[in-house]
Amino acid sequence: MRHVLWLLCACFLVAGSVARAELRALLVGVSDYDNAIGLADLRGPVNDITLMQRVLTERGADQITVLADGIDGAQRPTRTAVLDGFAALAASAGPGDLVYIHLSGHGTRQPDQNGDETDGLDEVFLPADTMRAEPGSNAIPNALTDDEIGAALLAIRRTGADVWFVMDACHSGSGTRAAAVGTAARYIDPAVLGVTARESALAEPQAEAQGPEPAGRLLAFYAAQSTEVAREVAYDEGDGAEAWYGLFTSKLAARLEAAQGLSYRQLFQAVLADMNDSTLPGGARLQTPLWEGDFVDAQVFGGADTTGLRRFAIRNGQLDAGKVHGLAEGTIVGLVDDAAAPVDALIGLAQLRKAKATSSTLALVAPDCVPRAAELCPDMGRVPPEARFAQVVARPVDLVVRLSPPVDFATGAVLADGDPALAALTAALAAVNADDGTRMTIDPAQFDIDVIWAQGALWFGPRASIGASPVGLSVGPEAEALADALRRIRKAEELARLLTSVTTKPSILSPSPVDVAVQLTNVPVDRLEPPGSGVAPFDECMAAYDAAPTEPSDLPPAAELKQCDQLSFTATGKVAGARDVNRVHIDAKFCVHADHERVEGTAFPRRIGDGMILCSDCPDGYSAGAERLFVVVTEAADNAEPLNLEGLVETCADQTGTRGSAGGDAAQVIDFLSGLAQRPGTRGSFGAMSVADVWVQRYDWQVLPKPEAFARAGRLSK
Repeated sequence: MRHVLWLLCACFLVAGSVARAELRALLVGVSDYDNAIGLADLRGPVNDITLMQRVLTERGADQITVLADGIDGAQRPTRTAVLDGFAALAASAGPGDLVYIHLSGHGTRQPDQNGDETDGLDEVFLPADTMRAEPGSNAIPNALTDDEIGAALLAIRRTGADVWFVMDACHSGSGTRAAAVGTAARYIDPAVLGVTARESALAEPQAEAQGPEPAGRLLAFYAAQSTEVAREVAYDEGDGAEAWYGLFTSKLAARLEAAQGLSYRQLFQAVLADMNDSTLPGGARLQTPLWEGDFVDAQVFGGADTTGLRRFAIRNGQLDAGKVHGLAEGTIVGLVDDAAAPVDALIGLAQLRKAKATSSTLALVAPDCVPRAAELCPDMGRVPPEARFAQVVARPVDLVVRLSPPVDFATGAVLADGDPALAALTAALAAVNADDGTRMTIDPAQFDIDVIWAQGALWFGPRASIGASPVGLSVGPEAEALADALRRIRKAEELARLLTSVTTKPSILSPSPVDVAVQLTNVPVDRLEPPGSGVAPFDECMAAYDAAPTEPSDLPPAAELKQCDQLSFTATGKVAGARDVNRVHIDAKFCVHADHERVEGTAFPRRIGDGMILCSDCPDGYSAGAERLFVVVTEAADNAEPLNLEGLVETCADQTGTRGSAGGDAAQVIDFLSGLAQRPGTRGSFGAMSVADVWVQRYDWQVLPKPEAFARAGRLSK
């Protein structure tokens, strides 16, 4: 099981049991390090542990041991204390138990000591008593290596207990720039602690001898990939330590508080979606978790299945949810008197007035309240005492598109004042902001679009690099060309925000009348031509498909796709009637593509648009990076034109006007979409088009540059 313990950028191991005897937990949070040796303190671990302790207590944990700085009654999280905590669990756990272990703190790497690492490096977690290495030793005193943690977990699993191990730390920051204001990396450069992270002198990696597979089970979630850092985030303004949380821990805890009956796969997918939350600082969203293991479909904590809308409790006029849960100030919530009330059984509307990390204040608002990021609706009084739960019905739409300060990809430094590329970008922003419409600005703290300088151009994207490669929209440093690109970005982002603000997930309380299926055909890397081979993309993909059939599977959230992978979209009616289904795709270059299909009845599935063959090396040039797709389902209105977005929302020159004049029709559609975003209800008429019901689902993925895809498959060194 050595491969499962690829720990420290890692950060999350999970396992589950069908039926458990007891739930035991060890929670370790290290915030207070020795600053004298250059080991910086962290602010988030104490809050991580407090949050998880609350979640586990609510889930009925039988025994919780806390080792953490800053928590009353907790023991200091030293190396000895942590190892003793592991040993105590191995001594007390038994068959059928579920053991939850959470480590939150700094991570780094040091040279491998026993030759079991293919990269010659051990990943290590840093307890509170970590010291600087003696010259020449290349071993950090009191650090916990992945081998030691693996042995401790193995001892627990040999009792027959299942282990859910969560680790919020990191060991690798290669190719990643410094985090923006409001985020911090849980990464320590090995050199700070006196070690050199280079390949081991041992010639051959040695196989581990762990004996037979234990009865207890193990599954791993990682908070970030090996080329990314794990971050902690300030959810409130200011530097108060009470505002900081580990990003993955906070999202995991929020989902565990709100949901029952999930599998670990569903939990991971939900957390993954939350990691793309636009309320997070821009730098935080440059982190992508992943998982590996063999119990991802077990039920989290066991318990009864529940299905329904995500609803939050109201206590004394306060909402038990906040920025950790992805809620921003200005959000409109519908009030209900019971957690199982029908979706439209609202007894009023309220708006978040002050969103803190895990709670928010509420104010009653009128039914015509329009949620705006910069302007709150009039306060209509206190929330009525019979309102015991709330559900989100509309999120505020920000009227500013924010860019990160451009960063030199080679050095990690922000472009200096006077740099020609920065000057051209500034001039382009001024030209774009002279137009009517959404403003664009540079904001180092809260950006929507990542900007880097690489290969003689500025690159723009939700993330503008993957591994060692720039990705997204590439534009030369000329003000006019940049202004054209920024207008394309602005239009795509406006559309994405409008659709995201009303994104819904069908549930038993709000069922969509159309079942949308997204299938991925994943082409093995060994069927592709190496980077730089010069083969035509069409020929490459046709040869890959002909080599052997590949069975499609459901598209996972935030999937990492590559050259020649295929996506297909189908819609099947679940009840009688007619619906319009629109597929709106925003590619890595901010080009918007729309496809429409009318779905009638329930007999046959209908394909939504042509199948998509993805490419990084495309016929029209390089195109890798983050992509988004929305499926909009609307009830077909009687005696009205269908809601068909084809030719009306596209952003690239070769796509606009494909259905004749895009003037009045396009404006009408944008008004309709704006109405969706502004209206707080989820039912009723939406503007002149009189659409009775609307369901919007969002899908995110990133197209890997070919060198990165090959490197991750072990075919090229990064």
